[in-house]
Parts: sequence; C-alpha cells; structure tokens
Amino acid sequence: MTWTMCRTWTMYRVCLLLAGLTGVATAQPMPIMMTVGCVESDGRGGVTLTRATDPEAIADRLPVQLPADAPLGMRTIRMVGTLDEFGVAKHEGHTVWAKGLLNPGEPVDLLNLVSITHLAPACE
Repeated sequence: MTWTMCRTWTMYRVCLLLAGLTGVATAQPMPIMMTVGCVESDGRGGVTLTRATDPEAIADRLPVQLPADAPLGMRTIRMVGTLDEFGVAKHEGHTVWAKGLLNPGEPVDLLNLVSITHLAPACE
C-alpha cells in the first residue's frame, strides 16, 4: 500500500467517524402495548377505544388472558391499521383487549392494532 492510499483510507475512516457511521446502529424494538377499552365509531370512518386503560407494555410473549370484568380507564385511543381484517366493526359497543404499537399523539394516541380480543358484550 502506498502512502497516498494509506492517507486516503485514513481520511475516509475519519470522515465516517465524524459522520457517525462507523458503528452498526441497532434499531430499538418497539414494545407491543396492551389496553382495555370500549370500541366506538368516531363518526368519520375511524374507530376509537374510549374509557381505555393506560397502555402497558407486554412483558411476556403470551400474556395471561384478562378477565371479562377487567376495569376500564379514562383514555381515548384511536385504533389504526388493518381494522377490517381484525373485524373491529363487530366489536362496536363491546369491551375489548387491544394490543398493538403505540404512537403517542395529540389530541389522542394511535394504536396500530395487531390483536383484538372480545372481553364483554357491553361497556360497563
């Protein structure tokens, strides 16, 4: 290797170092969140969870099934994603256990739905 090649290679590594590209960046996994709430249409083609509990990260791969009388909360969370595939419309007015990726937002958080489980036929 010649002096010029060595110098060029060193400058290239310095540029990468300054640009922060030397290490392999690892993506931080987003936790799957779960919440319990009442399914309601928002009147504009969207679906929300009303009286939802504060979303919690799922620690176990398969968390224990919640009871039908799981307590409700005070939050409103808009559900997004492939809602038709999950049959969300048939749960309107029901209490459900929803799981997904949470995207905090204003005025409401968004939950990109990955699972929905019917808990009770009414929201009480």
